[in-house]
Amino acid sequence: MESTPLLGREREYNDVLRFIEERLLLLHCKSLFVFGACGSGKTSTVLRAVRRVTHRVMTHDKPAGRSSSGNCRSRVTDGGESRRETKTPSTNGSRKGQSAKRPRGSDGALSRSEGNGTTSAPAGGDISLGGTGIAAQSDTADMFPRLFGNGRRVQCHYVNCADMNARQLSEAITETLLKAKTRSDAHTRALCDLIECLPKKIAASRGSGYGNARRLSEKQSEACCPASTITKSTMKTMLHVLVLDEVEYLRTASRGVLAALAEISVENASHLALIFISNHREFVHVPHALLKELPFEAYSVNMLESIGNQIVASADLTRKEKDHIRLSPGLIAYIARKTLVEFSGDVRQVSVMCRRIIHTAAQDGVPADSCGAGYPTNTTRDDKERAGAMISSEKCTANPVALVTLAHSQKVLSGPAAVGDRVFEYVAAMPEQMLYVLSCLVVLTLRQQKDSNLKKTSVGGVSSSGRRSKVAAESSLATYAMGTVGSVAPGTFTIRAVHRLYTVLMGQQRFPSMNAAGISSAIDGFADIGIISRPQRRGNEEVFSFNGTWTLESMQAALVARGEALRQERMKCGVDSAENRFEEVMRELKGILTLW
Repeated sequence: MESTPLLGREREYNDVLRFIEERLLLLHCKSLFVFGACGSGKTSTVLRAVRRVTHRVMTHDKPAGRSSSGNCRSRVTDGGESRRETKTPSTNGSRKGQSAKRPRGSDGALSRSEGNGTTSAPAGGDISLGGTGIAAQSDTADMFPRLFGNGRRVQCHYVNCADMNARQLSEAITETLLKAKTRSDAHTRALCDLIECLPKKIAASRGSGYGNARRLSEKQSEACCPASTITKSTMKTMLHVLVLDEVEYLRTASRGVLAALAEISVENASHLALIFISNHREFVHVPHALLKELPFEAYSVNMLESIGNQIVASADLTRKEKDHIRLSPGLIAYIARKTLVEFSGDVRQVSVMCRRIIHTAAQDGVPADSCGAGYPTNTTRDDKERAGAMISSEKCTANPVALVTLAHSQKVLSGPAAVGDRVFEYVAAMPEQMLYVLSCLVVLTLRQQKDSNLKKTSVGGVSSSGRRSKVAAESSLATYAMGTVGSVAPGTFTIRAVHRLYTVLMGQQRFPSMNAAGISSAIDGFADIGIISRPQRRGNEEVFSFNGTWTLESMQAALVARGEALRQERMKCGVDSAENRFEEVMRELKGILTLW
């Protein structure tokens, strides 16, 4: 949902741009504090705003293993697509002249990505959600002329602070500042030096908290007064806008680094601006006088219904599947009310439930008796669009239609009960590569359970050889452990750890393997089914976990059954000595993790 434009956040979107322009003009040296309930679109809106103004693509949006080039200039649109402008000797002069005449706000690719996803729907029967964001596209550049003009450049950065300590946070900030540019200027290097020294300064000054509070209180007067005027040297420097997300989940002993960062932002007002994002309003780590608040109100039922319609209309289905899937009138409205009552208006739950219904309808194909069973004859086209119905303009044919009614949605949206007893059915229909990823998750969970039990046992009576074997077993798992995320319960993983184990497995078995994008797609597929949680960013990692829908025993049995079915198919083709592939895969994974 971070890269998905959301409806109803035009005001907050403009407020973020206004804050960046104020810091660009040195009108104040405050930091922006964005707060609101979970799933209210805070991160999505802030990221969309900073992607709009950033000079180079953010480190957070860069593909793994690639860095920005000195000859290329990238911009990331709100949907995550990048547009590269390669400078060549023949066109360098002409493009330079064009950029002087045309402000950044008039860029075609960026203007199309402006707004909140409320542009007209593409061809193919998708739902049109109106054009409230179209007017904002043409007004944004006029509202902030200095921000989208040819003045100072703005480079934006994003860091998730969840479960980080002071050292990890300072390293993550320094890394993203340095990776954003090929050649760092003197001011950027000075900022990195200051941020790198923060953990040591905080550790050395823990006993003198009164002195730190006194120094910060002296800075509060500067927050209420304009900073120094813009000089010629200031115009040549770049303003770094640093977005720190989930600051309330920063480790308790390390929260002093946020106050230290705010102090650096005050002292270097022309070079660093901070945006804090939190789910709680109580933000006591930074003095209130140094903050400019931006609240995000909870979504209403009508807005949640509009977002649900948008998700249904943009479902990744073929034309044939769209023609054969219909949603009962009022289903999206029911999902919106359910989200507001049970999940406090978390828009991410709307996305999960809508996609689960579409996925289940496409996979199961609930048959409808006739066209009239899905819609009454007096239902208008507008009513169907408001309900998120995907229906062809042709008359009903004799082909079977998957009709999703309220009664059917109750079973689909009931959570684990919907798929808890269908593990063999789902595993039998999964692609083999998804099953390899599932095997990695199962064996990783078994190893985590074993380590959790070992930590509860005493080693007082264990011999030296037993201790050495235990240390060797722990070191073998270190490569596939959670890393810097901290101690977690068994069944919690990072995408990086799963990718590493999967790559080792495919190399030893000499199987064709997927890349990182394929593994992320497989994990998203498990989340769509409902057996794992949706991956969430924790620092530099994406963390997810089993939710208890399927037990380890049932998943192992289903994998073995699928392997036996594949073996029978190979035997029919004349491969008599074929072995159960997934029994072999599970055995190989246990050997990699020394689980025997």
